[in-house]
Formats: sequence, structure tokens, C-alpha cells
Amino acid sequence: MMTMQDLLTPRQHRRNYFNMTEERNIEMTVIGTLIGSPDRYNDVAKYILDNSVWSDVRCRRLWNLISGMIKRREHVDSITIVASLETEDKMLGVDSVYIVDCVENRGLDTAVEVYAKKMYEKHLLGLVAESARSIEKSAKENTVNALDVLVNAHTQIGELISLRPDNTFDINEALGDAIESIRNTDKLLVKTGFENIDKFAGGLTRGEITIVGGRPGHGKSTVLLNLLSSILSSGKKIILFNRELTNVEVLKKLLALESGKLSYALIRQGIYDANQLNELDNAREMIAKKYSPDRFRMYDSLRDFASSATEVKKFKPDVIIDDYIQLITPASKEDQRRLQLERIVNDYKWIAKEYKCSVILASQLNRALETRGNQRPQLSDLAESGAIEQVAENVFFVFYPYKLDQKPENKHKMVLVAAKVRYGETGNIAMAFDGDKCKIYNSEEELFSSNTPLKEIITSDLPL
Repeated sequence: MMTMQDLLTPRQHRRNYFNMTEERNIEMTVIGTLIGSPDRYNDVAKYILDNSVWSDVRCRRLWNLISGMIKRREHVDSITIVASLETEDKMLGVDSVYIVDCVENRGLDTAVEVYAKKMYEKHLLGLVAESARSIEKSAKENTVNALDVLVNAHTQIGELISLRPDNTFDINEALGDAIESIRNTDKLLVKTGFENIDKFAGGLTRGEITIVGGRPGHGKSTVLLNLLSSILSSGKKIILFNRELTNVEVLKKLLALESGKLSYALIRQGIYDANQLNELDNAREMIAKKYSPDRFRMYDSLRDFASSATEVKKFKPDVIIDDYIQLITPASKEDQRRLQLERIVNDYKWIAKEYKCSVILASQLNRALETRGNQRPQLSDLAESGAIEQVAENVFFVFYPYKLDQKPENKHKMVLVAAKVRYGETGNIAMAFDGDKCKIYNSEEELFSSNTPLKEIITSDLPL
């Protein structure tokens, strides 16, 4: 018996085969991406209303398998999935070879929602076509009233529209979140642990970006490491991206900072005696415990934003520190550096909102301030300032007068300029800076009354 498929022209056969292959390819891409990044499951799930969305029975089976593993909080990767396969799965063609094919067909983690949406749209168009055929058939029946056909068509179209995924806004839920954040400020704010910094706006707001800017040698990276140490002590999770310094050099600074006794200059030069070697061992043990992998991650070889974002999504930190953004390799095609940086900062903003974390970005300054008599930084001194300043909640500048005048009385003085504070007041605060301990203090009084007197520390004027 001849079927409709037999009546298709060769060109129609090719078109149908192409469409089927295209659908299966995108379904394999979604599954392959999920196997590599199961944390993106929710981005896909809202488009998979039921199993009929999948046209490939193998992808459908893998989706159900992955969904079950995620709901049971099991670890998901190609190895655990293969180990979970049953005899019936292999009879369907779902085996280790097919899973490898899916993984090799994976796309960008950040684009998996786009792939899932495309799948859903193809599924929806298929339902539209099916509904249209049903309406056409009814319309051709002379016994059916025209109004009944219109009502039926309206009903079916309404049902299709109701299948559309949406991001429902629940005012009660939103109010609950707002009131909870008022009652428990820790849910909204991340305290830096430095009284003079927190007094501006109560701390760093989750979902927002703070910029820390400064000229080379003014202690910008040291300030970031002090924020890292203090926030980590409060039990928060932090991820650090080192763009300029290597992880090894950062750890040398942390050894001096956390020890409180070791000289950063001598650590860099490899100069120490038996007592200092003993202190190195003590500092190493303390740092290994405080900066444990479950609370802290650090990377120095990730050049682009996408790679960094992947690590953020895996770790889900409370705070992201990036030192510094001008060294991030742009993935966008914009020619102007200003537009490239704008894209990077905006991408970080969405990461901050999605994962409810605070983001601290270090930024270089342009050379305009060198032409002014007073070289204290201001907003216009930010490199590509318009692109960065607009998105940021806070903009802090680190200013170290001693770097410019070499006056002994300024050796330990540091000024933090709060040039922009969205939820508080701007202003300047005088802080203290001990470069050889890689440590900042709320004041010079606090520095000189610290547990380890400066006279007990072998200091050096080695530049930071």
C-alpha cells in the first residue's frame, strides 16, 4: 500500500531528513551540554513540559535519567550515566558510544537555554501544524457549523499559548524575600570586616558590582587580598581570578598577610633563617585550613570571561574577585575597547544577579590624573570610565601618597576614595598600609597597636 511518504519528491525527502537531523542534533547538543554542566538543568527544564518535546527517543531517555539523578542529588557525568544504564536503554541505542557522541556534540554552557528554547519552538510549531490540519479537516466537513470551527480553533490556539514557559512574578514571594533581607542583612549584604569601608553602605550588596581602582604600586591588589582574607574569615565562599599575578606570587603575599610576622620582601627574595622557616610552616598550615577548596578557589590561567563564568557557576561563591578586568580577553566582536569592557562588566552584573553574589573588580586607571597637580583619583580616571562606572554599585580608589612624595611620614598612610556609593554616602577615609606585611588597617592607631610590633618585623622598601 502506497503511503504519503512514497509520494514525496526526492527534494521533499531531503528536506524532511534535514529537518529530522537538525532536531536530533540540537537535542544531542542539549543533552551533551547538560552532561558536562548539570548545574544548568533548571535552564533547560522549564522548556521540557513533557516527554513529547523530545523527538529522539534516546535523548528522551537520557533526559529522564539525568532528571532523576539530579533530583536524587547524585553526581552527574558521563561515567555515572553509563553506570546507570539498563538493558532496555542499550536496546534503544542508549549506550556509552551514544553518550560520547552527545558529549562531543555539546555546545556552550551559557547557551544551553538558547538550545532548549529552540527545541521547544520546533515542538510548538509541530503542534501548531497539527492543530491547523485538525482545523482544516473540521472546516471541510459540511456538517460542521463555521462558528464551531472558529471556537475550536480559538481553543486550540489558546492551549498552545498556555504551553509557553514564563517567569512568573509572585508579589508575595518577592515581598517575603525583601522582608527577610531586612530582618537578616547577611542575606543581602556581605560585610568586608573593615569598619571604615562598611560604614559607607553597610557592606557589599549581593547582585551588585564594586570597582576597586588604583595606579600601579598603590596597593590595589593588596587591598583585594585583605578583603579576601577578611570576608573568608566570616564563613563566605570566594573565587579569585588572578589576571596579572600568578597564583604562586599571590600565595607569597597571603603568607605575609596571614602570618603577620613574615616579610613579603624576604619571602620573594628567598631569605630566611630557622625561625622564619618555622613561621612559614605555621603559616602554610593555617592558610591550607582557612583557604580550603570547599570555600576558596583561585585561578591564574583563565583568559576569557566564559571560562571564568563556568568556574563561578560550578562553585557558586558568595564573592567573586577579579584582578583585573582590563586583562580579560574579550570574546565579543566589538572593535572599541570601551565596548568590550562594557560587555564584560555587564556579563559580570548578570552573573552577580543570577547567583546572588557580590563581585569585586579591580581596574586600572588612565593617565589623565598624572596631568593634574593633585593626583588623587576621581571617576573620570577609570580606564574606559563610562562603561564601568555606570554598572557599578561602588567605585573605590586606592591612593598611596608615599608612592608619589616618598615622605617618611606617609610610609603607612593610605587613602580610600569612595567616589561612588549607590546606597550610601561618598567620601574619603584614611587607612593604614604596611606593605611588607601586605596588610591594611582601619587606622594608623590600629596598625601600631597590632599584635606584632613593626620593630619585630624585618621590613624592606621593595616595591609591591
